[in-house]
Amino acid sequence: MSELLRLAYSTLFPVTTQLALSPELTRFLSEGGRAILFGEDGAEYATGVMRPDRVIEETAEKWRTVTRNVRELAGNALVALDADISAVHRLHRLTAPLPTRNEAHGIGLDEFERRIEAMARDARELGVNLLLSPTADVVAGQNPWLAGRTLADDIDGASRLVSAYVRGVKRAGIASTLKHFPGNPVITGSPATEVAHVPLTMSALRPYLAPFKAGIDAGADAVFLSPALFDALSPPKSGSTSPELIRLLRKELAFAGLVITCDLDHRSTMVDKDLGEVVVEALEAGADLLVLSPAASPHLDVLARQIERAVGEGRLPLERLKAASAAVDRASV
Repeated sequence: MSELLRLAYSTLFPVTTQLALSPELTRFLSEGGRAILFGEDGAEYATGVMRPDRVIEETAEKWRTVTRNVRELAGNALVALDADISAVHRLHRLTAPLPTRNEAHGIGLDEFERRIEAMARDARELGVNLLLSPTADVVAGQNPWLAGRTLADDIDGASRLVSAYVRGVKRAGIASTLKHFPGNPVITGSPATEVAHVPLTMSALRPYLAPFKAGIDAGADAVFLSPALFDALSPPKSGSTSPELIRLLRKELAFAGLVITCDLDHRSTMVDKDLGEVVVEALEAGADLLVLSPAASPHLDVLARQIERAVGEGRLPLERLKAASAAVDRASV
């Protein structure tokens, strides 16, 4: 295998809803893949509750076995999952409990941070080293996607809790992720299945950057981009493929860590494009790690080769691919 192709594999971030490595994922990790996201199914995501059979079957020992297998195949690797207070906690009863949203607002920041640290230490013991949390969005109007799934209903409250969450995770010795940049205070639909827009100007969006800035200042290791189309851009573009929004994150918010897309095969991100085209577009825009839903797992080899071909044809600078892969390496140590 060429070094270029191995670099391409290292930027892909497939999701699996199973606590197991399929043949496709085993091959992916063997060929240069450096990250895997253990996700939840659609019903679990919608309700925030893991299936009873999963709670029974997914023992701590099974988690340790699977995460160990990931590293046997890939070496240093990112093993990631959601650990959200108001949405999905993928490790369900296997860690110290997360506070509820109401508890988070009543226990004080020091106690909140302590509880986050306890949860994150347990996650680390199971082999997890990247949490795709906390949610830094603040809902300010119509929002069929994130209503009820955020830390707070006001910017200041969200900023305080985001900072405390990041500090707690950092004290546990693993990485945290702020999502979904640059914030989605209002959205017209569900971006996974609809062409959903955030119909705000950039000036209207700017106040909602505050929780992200607070998390970055607290030491967040990664930022997760929104899949939605932002009308503040001309033409409207998904947050996951927008050079302008990634520059905002890098320059104005001074973020130097790992930039992660949302699922690139979400309807809002793809619109009418081919997935391979979107993967290259996201890298070119400045993203480092490219999330792909379970439906894309059979196509990981094809997508890696499309990245390789884009470099060969001059459409994607080699230095950009190397920079993305290096960011994944730094995060996975």
